[in-house]
Amino acid sequence: MANAKNAMGLALAVFLLLGTGVAAATRQEEKSSAAQVEAEKNEVKNFVLTPDKLDKYAAAVKGIRKVQKDDPVLKKQMDDDNSRNPNNTIAGSVATIEKYPPVVNALKNAGLPPRDFVVMTYTLINSAAAVQMKKSGAIKEYPDSVLPDNASFVEKNYDRIGKIFNSTSDSSDNAPPK
Repeated sequence: MANAKNAMGLALAVFLLLGTGVAAATRQEEKSSAAQVEAEKNEVKNFVLTPDKLDKYAAAVKGIRKVQKDDPVLKKQMDDDNSRNPNNTIAGSVATIEKYPPVVNALKNAGLPPRDFVVMTYTLINSAAAVQMKKSGAIKEYPDSVLPDNASFVEKNYDRIGKIFNSTSDSSDNAPPK
């Protein structure tokens, strides 16, 4: 009987310790995840847009679209993967891209590593959205999440950026949204 009580007490102590350890690990993962999200937000915010980077980005988009046009099976796999596993982090988006070597090659041929392509995509979207909101009168000042130089760059290159985002694999001359 005493052994049963000791075993029960020991089992309860182990259960409580494991439970506390799992809870602590979960809290640590949440802190780490929150820190990663914050670091990625800063990386997107602080990415400086330049004409050279935009040239590389345009070549990368064109290359990716060509790869997808030339390999419809790959395009379908990528579309399916994106719809099943939408990535909300830079790391997740990079991991998805890296699953497709022809896409990685298209990026490298354009002079952009996958991470730079992802960060630049997020920076362009964030900056272009802010510029569009300011143009429409929805905001008076740019948010802190957009560098003033990036907002100025997007304002000057708004039509070209729109063409890059709205191009299809056959054409890059579609009009940007106004």
